[in-house]
Amino acid sequence: MRENSDAMTALRRRVAEHQSSSLPHMIVEELERMIINGVLSGGDRINESALALRLGVSRGPVREACRHLERSRLVEFRANRGMFVREVSVDEAAQLYDIRASLFGLAGRLAAARVGTVEAEALRAEARELDAADTTDDYYPRNVDLHRHLVALSGNARLVELYDAVSKELHLFRRHGLESDAARHTSNDQHRRIIDHLEAGNGEEAARLMEAHIVAGKNRMLAKHGRAQD
Repeated sequence: MRENSDAMTALRRRVAEHQSSSLPHMIVEELERMIINGVLSGGDRINESALALRLGVSRGPVREACRHLERSRLVEFRANRGMFVREVSVDEAAQLYDIRASLFGLAGRLAAARVGTVEAEALRAEARELDAADTTDDYYPRNVDLHRHLVALSGNARLVELYDAVSKELHLFRRHGLESDAARHTSNDQHRRIIDHLEAGNGEEAARLMEAHIVAGKNRMLAKHGRAQD
């Protein structure tokens, strides 16, 4: 959990800005960011005192943020031990991938009626940023953002909420599927094909490709853990 002084200063500035509004919500976002970026992994203990000191706040907001994350199934309380980042089994991850694939496909079907040249070019700019990411640590957070933007283009707020909830649980597991250069390259090529079909208004093909994109991630995960693929 080491960070340079500039990052810590910026983080504490954000904390100060939220003191009068929603500090626990900001802490939730910070913990989620730490999970996405791999600073926290499944099974890691969340030290409330150390986190409060790091953020320059009391333990109360940190405890409230942890309770929120517990309801979101990102952390779990272990009796007499404290709060831990939840560990996801291979079988549970596979089930979450299946749900996420269906939601992502539906988002593509809906988004195809809403994506124009401006939206498509913005998505392609994100894909180009992914091309420049040469490590998992660089690629993964940008990949998360691109997927969120694709789903947001569906225009269905409830779908966005459901997709985000499932994806957050998979953050505890998903990084494993994008560790090789070849996997990242293949993943981003799939992004470009998806964007082309969204811009063309091909809803059914966009839906098929987006669902297949998530299933491909599931199969990489299963292969890594020695499981049969679909």
